[in-house]
Amino acid sequence: MKNYRVTLADALFCHDEALRLSGGAEGISDENALRSALARPYHGYHHRIHQKAAALVHGVVKNHGFVDGNKRTAFCLVRLLAIRSGYMIDATHGEIEAMLIGVAEGKTNNEELVDWFRVHLQRPV
Repeated sequence: MKNYRVTLADALFCHDEALRLSGGAEGISDENALRSALARPYHGYHHRIHQKAAALVHGVVKNHGFVDGNKRTAFCLVRLLAIRSGYMIDATHGEIEAMLIGVAEGKTNNEELVDWFRVHLQRPV
């Protein structure tokens, strides 16, 4: 199955949803950093869905393209990528939160994130 891209429009939607559901400051702090994070999975180095998912989450969380809500936006985007590509994320809320915080705090690098998604991205039964 083809892996589908997430777009800037998707990121803006996910950010708005994250703020609507959980609150936070609105706005883009660095549009170039955001665009770079969104393009990272598609540079040709990431061929498999778990690699693309890791690159997307790592980029959005670490690049801080938004004033607030980068982790929540990253998760929304990776869910969209997974769904559009025919996958689901099979993880508890706690596992997802720990993964996102690990990335934000620099405790989880991109390679570890690839391993995390290799385990938690599943095809629906």
